[in-house]
Amino acid sequence: MLLSVLCLNGFQSISYNFEHFIDDISDTKLNSYYFTMNESRIDLSQWMKNMVRIALSLIPDKLLNDLIILSIDDTMAEKYGEHFENRTKLFDHAGHNGSNYLNGHCFVSIMMSIPVFDNGVIRYLSFPVSYRMWTKEKTKLAMAADMVKEVMDMIGSQRNVCLCCDSWYPKVEITELPQQYDNLALICNVRYDTALYDLPPAKTGKKGRPKVRGKKLSFNDFEFSPVDGTDYSVGSRRVITKLLGNMPVHAIVTKTKNGTQRLFICTKSPDELNFDFTVSDLGKASLFAKSDVQFLPLTVYSMRWNIEVAYYEQKKFWSFGAYMLRSKVGIERLTNLLTVLYAFMTILPFYDDTFLSLVHSSPQQSRFVIGMTIWQELFFEAFEDGHISSKNLLSFACSHH
Repeated sequence: MLLSVLCLNGFQSISYNFEHFIDDISDTKLNSYYFTMNESRIDLSQWMKNMVRIALSLIPDKLLNDLIILSIDDTMAEKYGEHFENRTKLFDHAGHNGSNYLNGHCFVSIMMSIPVFDNGVIRYLSFPVSYRMWTKEKTKLAMAADMVKEVMDMIGSQRNVCLCCDSWYPKVEITELPQQYDNLALICNVRYDTALYDLPPAKTGKKGRPKVRGKKLSFNDFEFSPVDGTDYSVGSRRVITKLLGNMPVHAIVTKTKNGTQRLFICTKSPDELNFDFTVSDLGKASLFAKSDVQFLPLTVYSMRWNIEVAYYEQKKFWSFGAYMLRSKVGIERLTNLLTVLYAFMTILPFYDDTFLSLVHSSPQQSRFVIGMTIWQELFFEAFEDGHISSKNLLSFACSHH
């Protein structure tokens, strides 16, 4: 199935890929592929663990202590048929179809970003490692937390890890994770009206319970400084917020020239984030850390945008959401199968030196190049074996392109 996606430069349906590629190279019947997707025992968690294991093996020894970044989010796939399992009405804040609602499926996903060397510069490779369909049996927050825990158990306690998420996810299930894993930092965008408090005052020695929080703060209590090369002014300070159980956190407020303000929270001090922004290829995002190391969480948080890029590429070029399988099990397996291939096209040049020429190619560009190479091998093998006559060379090439 994976080879068919490479060679056909995409996925249309199981039957299409079988008819136009798989049937020519395998004796397996079409029904076997439907059975594998819907009925067989396939552990999606094992797929995720294998991808994490491969990714960790790619990190050079010199970068073993550098930050590994995890990002969580959810995306939707609109489905018009009424027979898809767990199809429901979903709120679409982006409103791509002219309405605030759509009928379809919602998937929670987790992305991993690992540091590698690229011509002496630290580059972060970002790729999704797993998708899970939301079914109302468990909240999206709980699903995301479970996926983070699975990945963290694979990474272990010796690596520095940072979890990034947007303002929807910093709630109980997610905000408790940094307390469960000492090597995990949380950097998140939160609502601008989140209550912030100064650090507790020093103990006076008088009777009574000491204060756990200082005075309530507003954005006016932050000292802003412009960041050269950007349109932002940024201020930061240590605060306490009920959102994270009254634990001291690092708060950062950004302000644009038109007055728009956003609030970010980092559960660890910027000095504790082992992220070398001086040799990282992050473009304008690195300007925040270069302006002041206290703004480093903003540079790290910029990596979260890669999960949106993956959503776009998978929907545009990898047939995400174009499935025709009706069962939840089949949909999840097919979605994750295509995700495995998408992720591996991203890391392949660093996994095998044979593909170094693809190091700066997009996953879909790598898919096309490798797919064409496989076609050429199959073509010449069939010609040498005498399965194709010189008269039928052109018809063979056209029918299998």
